[in-house]
Amino acid sequence: MKIEKTEFGVLDQQVVYEYTLSNSNGLSLSVITYGGIITKIVMPDKTEKLEEITTNMTTLDEIVKARPFHGSIVGPVAGRISNARYQDWKEVIELVPNEKHNTLHGGPTGLDTKIWDAVSKDLDNELQLQITTELPDGENGFPGDVKVKVTYTLNEANEVGIHYEANTNKKTLFNPTNHVYFNLSGDYQETVYDHELQINSDQYAPLKEDNIPICQLKSVARTPFDLRKGERLETVILNENKEISSRNGLDHPFFLNHSSNDPSVKLTHRKSGRVVEVETDSQAIVVYTHNKAQESETGEDRTLGMHTGVTLETQQLPDAINNEGFGSIWLEPGQPFESITKFKFRVID
Repeated sequence: MKIEKTEFGVLDQQVVYEYTLSNSNGLSLSVITYGGIITKIVMPDKTEKLEEITTNMTTLDEIVKARPFHGSIVGPVAGRISNARYQDWKEVIELVPNEKHNTLHGGPTGLDTKIWDAVSKDLDNELQLQITTELPDGENGFPGDVKVKVTYTLNEANEVGIHYEANTNKKTLFNPTNHVYFNLSGDYQETVYDHELQINSDQYAPLKEDNIPICQLKSVARTPFDLRKGERLETVILNENKEISSRNGLDHPFFLNHSSNDPSVKLTHRKSGRVVEVETDSQAIVVYTHNKAQESETGEDRTLGMHTGVTLETQQLPDAINNEGFGSIWLEPGQPFESITKFKFRVID
C-alpha cells in the first residue's frame, strides 16, 4: 500500500493537493484538499483492466467555477432546507437561500468550498487521509463555530471508509454526506442504464415540485421505488411514473432498513464485473441519477452527460429539521457528531 501527494492546482495563493491512496489489488482513492473532493476511484474489472469508476471534472478551475458537487464533502447540511429557515424553540433561524427559496447543500459556501488541512497516515492495516476544516459562526446563517474532521481510509480488503466527526460551541445543524458519482463501466461517456441498483429500504420520501420531501414516508411496495431485490437502472430512470419522469430520473430519499445484515445499497455492473456495496449508520440515502448534463463552465474540461453517473448520498432524511418524524440533525455543544459510511468493492465473473 502507498500514499502519493501531488499538486492539483492553486486557489487564492493556496496550493490544493491531491492525495492518492493505493492498495496492492489495484484499487485507489484520490482526494483533493479543496472540498475534500474524491476526484477519482480506480479499480480493476474482471479482466484486471484498471479504469476510473467515478465521474468528475478534471481541473480545479472547473470545479471552483461550476461547483458540481461531484465527489465533495457536502454540508453542514446535505440536501435542501425548505424556505431557508428553521425554528429553534421560539427563535426562527434564517439561512441564506441558494436554490430559489431553499438552502441547498449548506448554502453558497459549504464544506465543498473550503480548502481543508490534511494529514496522511500509513498504518499497518490501512491507509488514512485525515482532513479538517472549520465553519465560522453565522456562515450562511448557521450558528456556531463548527470544527469538522473527515477521515478517508483504504485497506487491503478493498474497502473505502468515510468517517465524519464534528463539534460545535453553539446549538446548530449538521447532516453531511459525500456526493461521489459512480459509473462502474469505466467509461464516463456511457450511461448507467446497464447498472443494477439494490436498496435495502421499505420506505421512500415522495417529493414536492421543489424537491423538498413531503411530510411522510411511503411504502415502496408496488411502486418503481421498490429496489429491494435490485432493478436495472434503465427500467427505473425511464419509468413513466410522474415522480420520476418529471425529474428525468431519481432524486429521492430512501429510509434504510438496518434490521438485517444485508448491505444498505448494492450497485452492480455485470459487463465489467464490478460491484460496490454501501454500509452506513446513516438513517437514509438519497439517490440521484445525474438527471441533467454537466457542461464545462470554463470551456476547458469535459462534459458529463445526462445519466452518466449515480450518486449514493448517505445522510439523515433531507429537511429533517422541518419535518417532524424525520429524525434529528441537531448538533449541540458537548455532544459530538460521528458517522461512518463504507464502500466495499469487489469483482464478479
